[in-house]
Amino acid sequence: MRRILYLHHGGGLGGAPLSLLYLLTQIDRAQYEPVVLTLKPGPVVDLYRAAGIETPVALGITDFSHTELEWYGGAELWRLPIQTARFLPSVIAARRCIRQFKPDLVHLNSSTLSAAARAARRENIPIVWHIREPIADGYFGFRREWLKRHIEHDAARIIAISEYDASRLRPSPNIRVIHNFVDFNTFDRDISSGEARRKLNLTPAQNVVTMLGGVARPKGTLIFVKALARVRQAVPNVKFMVVGPPPAIGDSSRLKSLAKFLLRADAYDRAVMGAAAKSIAGGYVRFTGIRSDMPQVLAATDLLVFPSVVPHFARPIIEAGAMAKPVVASRLGGPLELVQDGVTGLLVPPDDPVALAEAIIAILKDPARANAMGEAGYAQAREKFDAVTNARRTFAVYDEIFAR
Repeated sequence: MRRILYLHHGGGLGGAPLSLLYLLTQIDRAQYEPVVLTLKPGPVVDLYRAAGIETPVALGITDFSHTELEWYGGAELWRLPIQTARFLPSVIAARRCIRQFKPDLVHLNSSTLSAAARAARRENIPIVWHIREPIADGYFGFRREWLKRHIEHDAARIIAISEYDASRLRPSPNIRVIHNFVDFNTFDRDISSGEARRKLNLTPAQNVVTMLGGVARPKGTLIFVKALARVRQAVPNVKFMVVGPPPAIGDSSRLKSLAKFLLRADAYDRAVMGAAAKSIAGGYVRFTGIRSDMPQVLAATDLLVFPSVVPHFARPIIEAGAMAKPVVASRLGGPLELVQDGVTGLLVPPDDPVALAEAIIAILKDPARANAMGEAGYAQAREKFDAVTNARRTFAVYDEIFAR
C-alpha cells in the first residue's frame, strides 16, 4: 500500500478543501493510504476526520501566496518580508513532518505550498502539485518567475484545474489539466426546491439569485450588490443571496478594530455593506454566512451568479450545472471554460454592474430560456465534471509516477 501525504494550506471551508475531499472519497483504500496535513486548524480538519481520514495539523509550516486570489501587494505588501522570513523555517518544519509520516508521494493541494514542495524535493519524495489558483503577475514578475521555475523543477507531475491555470505555468510535458469535479450524489438536481426554500425562509414566488463565495474582492461581491437596484426595477420580487464568509468589519478588540480601519483592511467589506444598506433594510439581499448545505442552497436558487474580478476557476459554476441551474459569470479565466455563452448561461464583462444586471434580468424574465440553460449546464457537468471520472484521471497521474 502506498501512503499519500496531502498538504492543504488553510483551515476554512472553500473550493480547494472540498475538491480534495471529493477526490479522497473516491480513493481506493486498498491501494492508497491518505493522510491530510493541514497548515491551520479549522472546520476542514473535522470535515476530513469525519470522512475517516487521518488529519493532523502542522502549525510550524506557512504557505507563500502569489496567486490571483491573494498576493502580497498593495495593502498586503507589509506581509511580504514576514512571509519571506518564514520560508526557510517552513521548509525545515515540513521536512520534519515528511520524515514523520514517511509518504511515498506528496500531493500539494494549492499553488501556495512552495515551502512544502522544497521540503519534499529535499527528502527525495515525488510531488504532485495541484495548481488550483492562477499565478499572479505581481509588480515586476520576479516572484512569478521564481514560483513558475519552482513548480516546474520540484513537481514530478503538475495538475492544473483549468487550461487558464496551466497557461500561467511554464510549458511542460508533466502538466495535466483535470478540471475540478462535483459529486452528483451530493448535488442532486431532484432535491425539492420548495423544501429548500422553506428551510431558507424564501417564498415560492421570489426570484432567487445567489452568489457563492461570501464577501471578498476577488469574488466581485461589490459588483453583485451594486447590480441589485437595476435588477429590482425589472424584477421587483427578486431576492439576492450572498453565501459564504460574511463582512468582517472591525474587531471585538478596539485596538485591532482601529488598526483594521487605519490600514484599510476592512475597506472592501465596508464598501459592500454601504452599497447594500438599503437593500438589506428592504429585505432584498441576505448575507447568509458560511453554510454547509450548498446543494439545498442551489436547489432554492433560480440563477447562480459568479461576478469574479480575477480569472480563477469557479466551483460554484460546476455545482450549479450539477443542479441544472443557469449561470451568469464574468468573461475571464475559468468561467470562459465553464460557461457556454448563450447555452449554459451568459458571460459579461468583469467589474460591470450594469452588464451584470442586464444579464440577470434577461434570464429571470425568460423562464423557458433559463430552464434550457440549466439543462445544458447539467449535460455539460455530467460530461466534464463527474467526480468518478476525474478522480480516476487524478489517480492515473499517481500511477504514472509510481511506474517510473
